[in-house]
Amino acid sequence: IENVVTSFAPRPKKAWWQSENGVEHVSIQLDLEAEFHFTHLIMTFKTFRPAAMLVERSADFGRSWKVYRYFAYDCATSFPHVPHGSPRRIDDVVCESRYSDIEPSTEGEVIYRVLDPAIPIRDPYSPAIQSETQWVNHPGLNLDWEQDRRNLQGRAAGKLQALFCTGGVPACLCCGGAEPSPHTTRLYTATCVGAEPPQLHTAQPGHVQPPACEPNHAQPWANILCGLGCHMPCRGAVPAGCDCNEHSRRCHFDMAVFLATGNTSGAVCDGCQHNTMGRRCHLCKPFYYKDPTKDLRDPAVCRACDCDPEGSLDGGLCDGADDPARGLIAGQCRCKAHVAGPRCDRCKPGFFGLSTNNPQGCQRCQCDPRGTVADGSRCDPVSGECFCKRLVTGRSCNQCLPEHWGLSHDLPGCRPCNCDVGGAHNNMCAMETGQCQCRSHVLGRQCEQVEPGFYRINLDHYTYEAEDARLHQGSVVEREPPTDHPASWTGTGFARMLEGGWVEFHVSDVPFSTEYDVVIRYEPQHPDGWQEVRLKVLRPSPVSASSPCGNTIPADDQL
Repeated sequence: IENVVTSFAPRPKKAWWQSENGVEHVSIQLDLEAEFHFTHLIMTFKTFRPAAMLVERSADFGRSWKVYRYFAYDCATSFPHVPHGSPRRIDDVVCESRYSDIEPSTEGEVIYRVLDPAIPIRDPYSPAIQSETQWVNHPGLNLDWEQDRRNLQGRAAGKLQALFCTGGVPACLCCGGAEPSPHTTRLYTATCVGAEPPQLHTAQPGHVQPPACEPNHAQPWANILCGLGCHMPCRGAVPAGCDCNEHSRRCHFDMAVFLATGNTSGAVCDGCQHNTMGRRCHLCKPFYYKDPTKDLRDPAVCRACDCDPEGSLDGGLCDGADDPARGLIAGQCRCKAHVAGPRCDRCKPGFFGLSTNNPQGCQRCQCDPRGTVADGSRCDPVSGECFCKRLVTGRSCNQCLPEHWGLSHDLPGCRPCNCDVGGAHNNMCAMETGQCQCRSHVLGRQCEQVEPGFYRINLDHYTYEAEDARLHQGSVVEREPPTDHPASWTGTGFARMLEGGWVEFHVSDVPFSTEYDVVIRYEPQHPDGWQEVRLKVLRPSPVSASSPCGNTIPADDQL
């Protein structure tokens, strides 16, 4: 661009620059002579704004160019391969239409911001952000006029009234230790003087380009090129080296840290060892905690967490250091909701099945409180099987043992069926009602009543008490009969028999030979019944052939 008017005062709106009539493609290129970190661009046009234009920059002395933004009245036609709309990231290249309309016809603006305030930026000093703002030597602006606008006849020149290019020249920072030269009135030229403290940690003092720092020192302006004859002091670290608590000997400078510390230190340690991390290697890595008994510089200051990954939050992460204000205790495991123990390795009472896939660690026991011992909510912490009362069975302790009914909160949990031996088919009954399976014309819960219009003959039977029999591996247990319900036994009590023992009953009062049934009554002390019972009949003499039992064979006496 030639014949630029740098100041319109005192008539700012009475002068402007315009392109040659009839030339559609007009390019304006700014030569800033030094590195320039660009932030804003504002252009004000005397007449209509361009139908289409683009903004691009160069960071390698004009050898290559990168487009910042496209502007067009019709993006689909002017730039068909460029996305249309608002950018979502700082480095998105899109086409916008809001600055290319016909209105206003005079003093219309085109505005571009490198760092859009609508896009969140974590670290404005990061290399990615600085790469977006950096122009070197030949930043450029290309304006492409199109004259086929609506209601516009003939060809017209582009008339630019004002152009504001805002940013910063790093040399104005004067290398962090110099004073600005009095000759810094030009927008894009600055000279640093007086920056020559030889005692600072620079490897190449006086070099025209930014020198590299000696090892173990952080350079505050390492990401900004002075390039104007002043050398660069190294800051952000103590003179003796990086302050990394003896866990590292390398560091680098970070502008965000430098500003956050009040411009006192920008050092960030690199390659922290001994399971440490952080700006000064002062923190322990995840899954390690700081031993409060050791000095921060001790190589063994960070110890591994001892947390069960199945029952701990975050896969076994523990508190990294003591922090009473936040309730943190170094090395303490953080258990899932239904998990307990210092290592978070067991389920809380009332829960079972510790699992990594369960976000709460364990699942609640499914126990029926009527049939469960203790508080009614505990189960096996591994299998989940509930602890049942003596006469109750089932995984959830919600069923009575065979020949029992009436699940309740009573101590034994259920009651015996006590079905009538003659009136019922067997001693099985319904678990909810206790109703026995009655024979024909027999009524009552226990099948002890005869249907009206029928009668029964007494069933003759003889009872032989085990406590009066001959015992082998057994003992007699006497019992007092209950007062609130009939006893489930006869005689004075029971004969407690162990596995492998035997009882010998002496039967001497059978009046005559005929068919007899042998009924053995017992109460188990385990949920399961007897696995095997062997009955042997010992006769005093051989059976007579003329007897009613004359057809008996020896095998019949082994049951």
